[in-house]
Amino acid sequence: MKLSRVLPFLLMGLLLMGADEPANRDEYMASMRENLQRFQKVYQYLVFRYVDEINPEATIEAAIHGMLDELDPYTDYFIEEEAESLDEMTRGEYGGLGMQVGQRGSTKRLTVISPFEDSPAWKAGLLPGDVITEIDGLSTTDEKLSDVVKHMKGEPGTQVTITVERPGYETPLVYTLTREMIAIQDLKFAGMIDKSQGLGYVRLTGFSGKATESLRKALIDLNAQGLNKLVLDLRGNPGGLLREAVGVSDLFLPVGARIVETRGRDDEILKEYTSENDPIFTGELVLLVNQGSASASEIVSGAIQDLDRGVIVGTNTYGKGLVQSVVSLDSNSKVKLTTAKYYIPSGRLIQRIDYFEDNKVLYHINKGEPVDSLFHTDQGRVVIGGRGILPDVEQEPEAWPFFVSELWRSNLFINFLTDREREGHAIAKTKVNAALLSEFQTFIQKSEFTFKPSGSEQLEELEKIVEREGYGSPVADALISLRQKLEGDPEQHFVQNQEWIERLLTSEILSRSEGQDARTLYALSYDRQFDAAQRLLTAGEDQYRATLRPVVTTALEESAR
Repeated sequence: MKLSRVLPFLLMGLLLMGADEPANRDEYMASMRENLQRFQKVYQYLVFRYVDEINPEATIEAAIHGMLDELDPYTDYFIEEEAESLDEMTRGEYGGLGMQVGQRGSTKRLTVISPFEDSPAWKAGLLPGDVITEIDGLSTTDEKLSDVVKHMKGEPGTQVTITVERPGYETPLVYTLTREMIAIQDLKFAGMIDKSQGLGYVRLTGFSGKATESLRKALIDLNAQGLNKLVLDLRGNPGGLLREAVGVSDLFLPVGARIVETRGRDDEILKEYTSENDPIFTGELVLLVNQGSASASEIVSGAIQDLDRGVIVGTNTYGKGLVQSVVSLDSNSKVKLTTAKYYIPSGRLIQRIDYFEDNKVLYHINKGEPVDSLFHTDQGRVVIGGRGILPDVEQEPEAWPFFVSELWRSNLFINFLTDREREGHAIAKTKVNAALLSEFQTFIQKSEFTFKPSGSEQLEELEKIVEREGYGSPVADALISLRQKLEGDPEQHFVQNQEWIERLLTSEILSRSEGQDARTLYALSYDRQFDAAQRLLTAGEDQYRATLRPVVTTALEESAR
C-alpha cells in the first residue's frame, strides 16, 4: 500500500496524540502538520536505516492498527477479503455453500453444524457432524475459523471441493460443490406458538441488508393467522446495519415515533430517525434480550422500552452504542471508523461508559455524558443510561451443566445419531427412552470421552503450588479428596444430567427428522426466558399493561446515584 493512500487517515489520528488541545483551529492544523512530518521521518528512517530490511506495507498497517488500538473496540482497518464481509452484511447475501460450521472438540475440528435448506451443501447431502478436513486440497487443521470460511466463499457458479470425515465411515468422502448466492438468514424462525391465544414467536439473529423485509413478510403472514401477541427474540443478536434497526423498529411503532438519533462531537445531533410507516403489528409485544444483544438489537429494544411499546424480558444487554462509518481508502482497504453515538428516545446513551478507560489519546473522555443518569419513558417509568438496556422483567436462563456442554462440544450427540443411521436405524422413528439412553451411554464410553470439570484447571495450579512449596501430605491429601469429589464418576454425571441429555438428544433427532423449526419449537418448551415472556402475554392484558406503568423506583434510583 502506498504511503500517500493512508496519510490522510494517519493525519487524523496523529494530531490527537498531543498533550494539550490547541487553542484555535490554526494551532490545531499546525499541530497536525508537525505530527505528520514527524511520522514521515520515523517511517523513512525505519525503511532505509533499520538493521534488517522491513516490509514497508506491513509497517504502515502495523502503524494504523497501533493507532486504532488506542481508540474504541469497534474502529478497525480492513484489507482485501476482510473488507468483503462488510459488503456482505450490507447486501444481505454472499456466494458460498450454505451451511453453518464451527470448531468442535478439544482439537477444534471444522464441523458442519447445519446445512441450510436448498443450499449446495444441503443438496449434496452433507450432514451435521461431518468434519471438513480439506478444502480444495488445503488442510483445515490449525486454521482460524474465519480463514476457513473464506475458502468456502466465492463467486456463484464456481466450484469448490471439500473432503469430509463422517463418523462410522472408514474412508473420507469427497464432494465437489458449486457455489450459489446464499441469503444471510437473519430470520431464524417465525411461527404461531399458541393459536388459541394468538401468540407468535419470531427469532431474529442479525440486522443485515434484508432483515427488515424478512421480518415484514413474516409478520404479515402471522397476522393472517390471528397474531395478537408476539415474542420477538433478540438474544445473541450482535446487531448490524443502523438502517435495518430503524426499519425493524418501524414495523412496531406509529408514524412519527422517535427511534434513535446519532450525535457526533460536542453532542451535535447528526441525524434523527423516526418511524415513517404504519406499523405492521400493533398487538402486545415482548422482546427477549441478553448479554449477547448488542448495537442494532439495543436500538430496537431501547426504542420499544422508551416508548412503552412493549416489555423487555431477559438479562442486561451488551451496551454497544457507537456508530461506525465505513471509509474506502482504495480498492482493497477500508476503515470502519466510529463517528457518532446512539441515543434512544428517552435521551439516554446505550453505550457503557467504560470503553475509554485509561485513554491518553482523546482530549475529553466522556465529556458531559450522563453516567448512570436517570431517564424516563413516555409513560414515566425510570430507565438508566450508560448500561445498555436493562430488562423490565429480569429472568436468568437455565445454565447448561458442564458435563453436558462438554458432550455437545465433543459432537457426541450428533455422532451417535449419525452412527445409528449408518446402521440402518431410521431417525424419524427414534424415540428417547431408557434403551436409547443406555445405548448412548455405551457410545460415550467407547468414544473414550474425557472431560475436565469446571474448576479443574484452577485446582491443577493449586496442586502445583502445594508441590512446589512443600506444604506436606495433609494439604496434598485434601486436594486429592477435592479432585475426587469434583470429577466424580462419569456414570454418576450421566445420571445426574439425564434430563439435559434427553433434551439434547431429542433436539438433534427433531432437527434431522423434521427440520430446524421443529428443533426451535422444542427448545422453547424448556426455555425459562421464553416461559417468562409467554406467561406475561397470556396472563391477561391487565398484567401486561401493569408492567408498562410507572412504579415506585426508590431502589432503582438509589442504584443509579
